[in-house]
Amino acid sequence: MCILYERKWQPKNGVWRGEKPPQRIEVESKILRRELLAENTYLLEFAVGADLAAELGKTGAFVFLRLPEDPQYFHFPVGVMKVGGAAVQVVVEAVGPKSCRLLESAAGEILVRGPYFNGVLGQPWIDNITCGTIFLIAGGMGQPPALPIAARLAANNNRVTALLAPGKIGRIFIDRDLEDLGVTVHKVESLRRKGTDLLAAWLADGETRPDLVVSAGPDEQHHGVIAAMQAAGVNVPMAATNNATLCCGEGICGSCERETSDDRRIRLCKVQTDFSQLLP
Repeated sequence: MCILYERKWQPKNGVWRGEKPPQRIEVESKILRRELLAENTYLLEFAVGADLAAELGKTGAFVFLRLPEDPQYFHFPVGVMKVGGAAVQVVVEAVGPKSCRLLESAAGEILVRGPYFNGVLGQPWIDNITCGTIFLIAGGMGQPPALPIAARLAANNNRVTALLAPGKIGRIFIDRDLEDLGVTVHKVESLRRKGTDLLAAWLADGETRPDLVVSAGPDEQHHGVIAAMQAAGVNVPMAATNNATLCCGEGICGSCERETSDDRRIRLCKVQTDFSQLLP
């Protein structure tokens, strides 16, 4: 891996080979709030220590959750949507035995392990752009990571226009939070049926062409956004939520490994890259 690649993509305070890796901590917590957002989809709020909360406030942060009585391999990753003081909010969709078991627990006690990062590919573009025009496309479970991305962009005086769709979960639930940040919000019933045409119109308008496009949602959505940009002849950076399969979060198990167009194999729980360079 070349030095220029490391300098461009990896965080300035990141860990280089031979240095001690960041320490993860695991804390016991209790679910303070459990709100049904849509069928099988819940907003959970829990408290962690001040130091961990500060780390989880960074864009792209995520944690691993499990019940205290469950073994280590019951951990599953969840992206952080919002941090307020020591309280952390995440959105969990019950899609398998791990998440279902946690959501069905009556005790409400959980183990939280973190911090982990790299939940967004193209993080440097989000962190460094200022006073720019941003198109943010978010659908379904892409909404939770879209909120901290929008907060970061708004804090840097960017003009953010969001295109939201309910996706498979069937509900838009971050629109008011985005509006509170000063984001212009447009809602559509489906990104595939109506959102694509609206995005194409935005991209074709020379007066509103973006400096950065952000896609928060499934990989299928990311590819659709890339296709719309190519059709409009818009060649600007695109950041995307990281949808790799994560099991360990440490770059060891290989579950998140993907191949790139230049024949590299990278582990997406650790390495920043341009989503458009990943092979389908």
